Amino acid sequence: MKRNIQFFLMTLMATTVLVGCSTPDTSADKETPDTTEQVVVDEVKDYSVLSYNELEVLANEGDVEAQYMLGRLLEYGSDDVKQDFEEALEWYQEAADAGSADATNAIAYFYLTGTYYDQDLDKAAELFNSAIENGSVNANVGLARTLLAGLTDEELEAIATPPVVEDVTEDSETDSATDTADPTESDTADTSEKSDAAETVEDEDSTKNTKEETTEEETTDSDKTEVEADDELTETANTIYELIKKAYTEGDIDGKYYLGYLYEKGIGVPGDYSEAYSYYSRVAADTSEDIADQFAINSANTAIGLFYMNGYGVEANTETAITYFTAAADNGYAKASYYLGQIYENGLDVDRDYEQAMEYYLQAADSDFAPALNQIGYMYYNGYGVDVDFASAVYYQKLAALQGYAPAQVNLGFLYENGYGVERNLETALSYYEMAADSNYEGAMEAVVRVRAQINEETEE
Repeated sequence: MKRNIQFFLMTLMATTVLVGCSTPDTSADKETPDTTEQVVVDEVKDYSVLSYNELEVLANEGDVEAQYMLGRLLEYGSDDVKQDFEEALEWYQEAADAGSADATNAIAYFYLTGTYYDQDLDKAAELFNSAIENGSVNANVGLARTLLAGLTDEELEAIATPPVVEDVTEDSETDSATDTADPTESDTADTSEKSDAAETVEDEDSTKNTKEETTEEETTDSDKTEVEADDELTETANTIYELIKKAYTEGDIDGKYYLGYLYEKGIGVPGDYSEAYSYYSRVAADTSEDIADQFAINSANTAIGLFYMNGYGVEANTETAITYFTAAADNGYAKASYYLGQIYENGLDVDRDYEQAMEYYLQAADSDFAPALNQIGYMYYNGYGVDVDFASAVYYQKLAALQGYAPAQVNLGFLYENGYGVERNLETALSYYEMAADSNYEGAMEAVVRVRAQINEETEE
């Protein structure tokens, strides 16, 4: 790319010299436009069309925008470029040090999501604020998400005013599944017992922390604290809304998606499924091919699919839901593939088809989506669409459990407790149950107590 530009310039210069030699008296009097700068600008006006090698050349020459775009290409990966977070961050940091607000914003997301770095909400907030000060519109969304991530489940419940569900189809087999912010963890049926309900989805942006319990003697002070906290939480909710609204107003697609999310949850605004659906629909209809916009587009399609599955603001319609899920799944969105697997595994208004379900789960598993990995293990355990294979069940459950996915940890505990696919080992079973219990996963503590009792009994013998 660079050589082509240089060759063009050399040819242009050579032509100018020849003309100058043939007409020396007139050329000196004419003002010749400086085309050199214009040629370079035209060639790199749209950095997104440049190849990895072309971006690398410009980045090494100190082109800040090329450094940022190179980081983005490495962060997301492509058919030609292997995803590499470490190298992506190196380029982002170089661009950020040179004043790129977009690069600073990109680094902040790594801290927010706990990707490559350990999650650090304080650091994320610091970087998002810096990016906002330097003109990044999307950083408003990032800061709002950081504030959301810092809230406990109880605090989220306190500030949320979700819409009232009306006219939900009675024969729908799906549980409420309305948390659609990010690819997230979801509850799956334990390996030991089949569940006919599709799994609910938890919001990745919310933490698992719980407020400390107070004693009766502290009741008065506690009540005062709660009143003060309510005021503070309300202010936080309003701040989250204002940040998202600002990004939306300035045309940010993530701002548009998250505005729908706030209306769905009733955070900072009264919950309203119709408003949420309206914003989601506009995002889903967006034809942007920018790789950074695909998250919002895929998430919006998936959110609408869930609305149609549950009858939220629309008449329940599984066929329409499948259409929206498929749009996101075909665009590489693992959560949508997972939901399609759920529909076919459980026969939700379609013929139950375990093989089709497995195909969708495997598609989601290509992105290491923990709920799908767990569900594949569940299918192997039960022999749904495949031969019973306890070893494969253990394998996939482990892949999910390594991501901290509590349902898979419980399932592994069950497999080790009973010796399915592995040698029976109560100590290992206890370890997995304890991991799930640390996440406050329902039923895990009961399993911990049960296995500890078994260990004590066998020790006494």
